[in-house]
Amino acid sequence: MVLLQSCSSDESTADNVLANTTRGAILRTLKVNQSTFNFFDTTSKWSVNIEEQDSKNGDLLSEVRLYVKHTKNGVTSAEKLVKSYSATAFPKGSNNLPTGEVSATLAETLAKLGLTTGGYTTSDKFTMRLELVLTDGRTFTNTNSSSTVVGGVYFSSGFVYSVQFFCPLASAAAFNGNYKVTADAWADYAVGDIVPVQYVSTDGLYTFRIRNTNNPYLNNPSTSYMIVTINPSNAVATVTANEQFDYTGWMKVTVTGSGSVGSCTGDINLRLNFSGSSQNQTFTLVKI
Repeated sequence: MVLLQSCSSDESTADNVLANTTRGAILRTLKVNQSTFNFFDTTSKWSVNIEEQDSKNGDLLSEVRLYVKHTKNGVTSAEKLVKSYSATAFPKGSNNLPTGEVSATLAETLAKLGLTTGGYTTSDKFTMRLELVLTDGRTFTNTNSSSTVVGGVYFSSGFVYSVQFFCPLASAAAFNGNYKVTADAWADYAVGDIVPVQYVSTDGLYTFRIRNTNNPYLNNPSTSYMIVTINPSNAVATVTANEQFDYTGWMKVTVTGSGSVGSCTGDINLRLNFSGSSQNQTFTLVKI
């Protein structure tokens, strides 16, 4: 069995895994509809669209379970079950595989965690985790996925989402400073490496740069950077680059992407696309 969070246009890895794994199954994130909660609105909803694939084209799917845990001041709570989705919640989609929405409102999340007003702040974080259950009772999640899926090029990470609060943004100036890498599926950086982020007002009020200054693999680290533009209404981010990334002895790639930012915490959560190579590569940063 295997589990994934993201996918590229190349399906060969998934097909090979399924072909060589007895009654295996995978989950894909097709779209993150809403990545944050509104601190002041308990009806606000976190939401993703997912797709399930198994050796029987979805017939092995029994249910998908959604769990949550809460982190406050570096202390993480016990995990709680938010809800379960039966196979009927996932009709066949465009790929003739089960697809559907998984979501939770802030009110539902707080209730399951036993939190009330005053028990959480804008800097808190929630971790949503999905668990896939097959018809024979086996369950699979990020903790028992193969390295091919979790760490490979095609499957960029485990099936876990960081969900933060949305706070009104006056500008992207709050993101200026040094950041620590918490995940990089593309592997330019190791976890813990430092990446500089720069706010340049002439780029746009809600735009910042992720500099390549500390990237050891580029011929052009001093001149190239990612450009992240925030939608101030929901903290959704889009990514472009000022020039191609020139990898020493390999190739030049155009970088694009999408994701979200923690407008209350300054965290950066992206999925990057590298032209001619890999898509949906997880890249997450926390401010130092």
